[in-house]
Amino acid sequence: MDNLFIKYMNEREGVIKSPSRAITNPGPVITISREYGCHGKRIAEKLCELLTAKSMVSGENKEWRWISKEILEKSAKELKLSPDLVKELSDYKHSSFFKDLALFFSEKYYPGDAKIKNTIAKYIHDEAEQGYVIIVGRAGEAITKSMDRSFHVKLEAPIDWRAEVVASEESMSLADAKKECLEQDKRREQFRDYFEKGKKDIDFFDAILNCKALTDDEILELLVIIGEIRGFV
Repeated sequence: MDNLFIKYMNEREGVIKSPSRAITNPGPVITISREYGCHGKRIAEKLCELLTAKSMVSGENKEWRWISKEILEKSAKELKLSPDLVKELSDYKHSSFFKDLALFFSEKYYPGDAKIKNTIAKYIHDEAEQGYVIIVGRAGEAITKSMDRSFHVKLEAPIDWRAEVVASEESMSLADAKKECLEQDKRREQFRDYFEKGKKDIDFFDAILNCKALTDDEILELLVIIGEIRGFV
């Protein structure tokens, strides 16, 4: 089967290389996207524990893992940049300054926007092909959507609820927390749009869950059931 992701990326600026070997049945992979204030990492960590336990009981003996910060760390190593700088660039922080910097330095010293995003995408895609992985953020749903053994969930909640969560956890005012939520949502949307090209969420996500209406345990139970039904464990 043609690798639709590699074909798609090769058509974009900043071509990435195809994997050295083809994996005939990639995955399983679960991607978790989230609005700011929804705890995607916390869900991913616990889900790994539950899926691994299920796999051990079934005799498959596969250990699930989750990746988030590793995406930036591995990409930064490939780009020969610091993880903090890669995060700044991919999150569109201080974008005008970095655009000026890119004009001043050659591509040899400063990778362009396409190269940064494609490097991140290649790492995510390679990890997803190996399987038994939960990917948090960084447009994982778009990058791995073509894989048959994949499931893609987005965690959402009303902005006022998320602001209360952020205000409590970050010790800031509700007004500042709401502003931070909106800014972070915008940055994440900008990053995703590079891969999703303005398409609607329904084109990429298999489920959208409301973190205000559902507890962590309820979300986890739903995801474990999905994993069992789809034969991931």
